[in-house]
Amino acid sequence: MNQLIMSLESNFETSADDKLPLGDWACKHGVVLDGVPFSFKKHEYLIEPYADTHPFQVEIKAAQLGLTSKALLRVVHGSRFGKYRGILYLFPSRTDVTDLSKGRLDPLIDDNPETIGSWLKETDSANIKKIWNSYLYLRGMQSRIGLKGIPIDFIVYDELDEAPQKAVDMAHERMGHSELGESLFLSNPTMPDYGIDRLWQSTDMQYWLLKCPKCNHYTNLVDTFPECLVTVKGRVIRGCEKCHAELNPSVGQWVAKRPQIKERRGRQFSQLFSQSKTTTPETMLHMWLTTTNTTNYMNLKVGVAHVEAQNRLSVQEVLDCCGSKGMSSEAEVGTFMGVDQGNTLHVVIGKKGDVKPGEIIYVGAHKGNDSKNPGDESGWLELDSLMKRFKVIRCVVDGLPNTKFARNFADRHRGRVFLNFYNEFQKGNLKWNEKELIVQGNRTETLDASHNLIATQNIILPRVSDEIRLFANHMHNVAKRLEVDEETGSQRYIYLRLGDDHYRHAFNYFVQCLQGTPDYWFAELM
Repeated sequence: MNQLIMSLESNFETSADDKLPLGDWACKHGVVLDGVPFSFKKHEYLIEPYADTHPFQVEIKAAQLGLTSKALLRVVHGSRFGKYRGILYLFPSRTDVTDLSKGRLDPLIDDNPETIGSWLKETDSANIKKIWNSYLYLRGMQSRIGLKGIPIDFIVYDELDEAPQKAVDMAHERMGHSELGESLFLSNPTMPDYGIDRLWQSTDMQYWLLKCPKCNHYTNLVDTFPECLVTVKGRVIRGCEKCHAELNPSVGQWVAKRPQIKERRGRQFSQLFSQSKTTTPETMLHMWLTTTNTTNYMNLKVGVAHVEAQNRLSVQEVLDCCGSKGMSSEAEVGTFMGVDQGNTLHVVIGKKGDVKPGEIIYVGAHKGNDSKNPGDESGWLELDSLMKRFKVIRCVVDGLPNTKFARNFADRHRGRVFLNFYNEFQKGNLKWNEKELIVQGNRTETLDASHNLIATQNIILPRVSDEIRLFANHMHNVAKRLEVDEETGSQRYIYLRLGDDHYRHAFNYFVQCLQGTPDYWFAELM
C-alpha cells in the first residue's frame, strides 16, 4: 500500500512538473546550476527565454551569460517531460564536445542527483546519454558518424559561427522525418551577415529594452553603446538615452523589432545588462576605452557582429572607384579577363590603366553550368566571343566546379587562359604553369591584393549602373577574419563569404592577370 501511495504521489508530481515552464521547474526543485542554486535574481532577462517554447530559436550572445546552461537544462527537462525521442547537441569540434560533456553536462548531473541524475541510464558511449526514454547525442559538427537511422526531434547548434555551413546543413537533415523539428541556435557573433548574425536577421529580432524610472522611455543598450554608459558624479551608470537617468537592468522587456515574423524567434544577449561583478558599467566602459581588439570586445562583450573597416570593403568604397565612362562592348588594346563559374559565369574585363594601375571596362553575367543539362557547354562558348571582341591576352577562370568545361575553354585559347586553383600553403608570387594551363596562389594573399586596389582607389570602374551596383554588393560580401588554432595556437587570416560574391572572385582573377602578366606578353600576344 505504501509503495502504491508513493507511486501515485510520484505520478502526480511528474504530471505537475510536466506543466511547469523550464525556469519554474528549476526554481521549484532547487536545481543547482554552475555550482549555485538556480535563481532569476539579477538574471531577469532570462525569465522569458526560459519559458519560451517556440520551435525555432536563435540566440546571438555575448560570453558568460548562461545561455549554454539554459540549453542543457532545456535538453534534460525536455527529455524527461517533453516529446523528444532523440536530441542532437552539436559543438564545432570533437574537442569542444568532450569539454561540454565533462565540464558542463557531467557537473549538472552530479550536482542534481535526485532530479536529473536519477533520470539517466547507462549507455555504451561517453557521448550518448539516455535521459528517461530519450537519447541525447553529443557530436562535433564535423563528425562523420552517421545518425540517419536515429529519430531526432530537437537539435542544439552551440557556437554556430565556429562550424562550417555545410556541417550545419547536414545536421539539419537529421530531422527530416520529425513532426516536432525543433532547433536552437546559439553563438557568439563574429562577422556581420555571417553565421549567427545572418540567422538572427531572419528572426523577429527581440531586444531587452530597459524602462527608465524617470521618463518611462525604453532604451536599447546595445544600439546605444557606448553612449549608454554615462558618467554621473564620478560613477559610470547605464543611462536612459532620452533623459540620462540611471537604468536598472532588472527592469526590462523583450520587444521584437520585427513582430510580423512569427516562424522564427530571435533574441540578443549582451553583457551590458548583466549584473555580474566583472561586468559593471564602469568595468565595461574602461575595457572599451582601453581595448586593443575592438572586434573581440564587440563580439564577446556587447554581443554584436563586427568587422574592422579595413577587413571588409563597403559598397560605397567600391562605387567611389567609378569613373565617367560607360561599359565597353569591345576593346582596341589587349585586355585581361577574370571568370567565376557556377550556374552563371560572372565576367570582369579590364586593362592596364593610364592614370591608375588598372581600369575595368566590362562587367557582365552569362549563362553558366546547367544542372538540368550538365552536357550543355553553350554558356562557355559565349566566352570565346568575349575573348575575341575584347582582344583578351590573358584570362584566369575558376577551375571549379566544372573543371572539364573550364579546361576545354583553356584548350581553345591555349597560352591565354589559365585555370585558377588556390593553394593555402603557397606564399609569395603566383605560379603560372603554362604546360598544364594552371595558375596557383595563396587565396588570402590574392584577395588581399585585389582588396587593396579598391581600398586605395587604384582602379577605375565604369560609371554607376545596376550591374555595377551588383558588382559592388558582391565585393562587399567578403570579409577577412583572424582564425586561431586552439590546439597549436597558430594564427591565419581567411576571407569568408557573407553573401553572393561571384563578381568578387571574378575581379580577383582579373587582378591576378593584371599583376601577374609580364610586359613582354603585350608585344608577343597583341
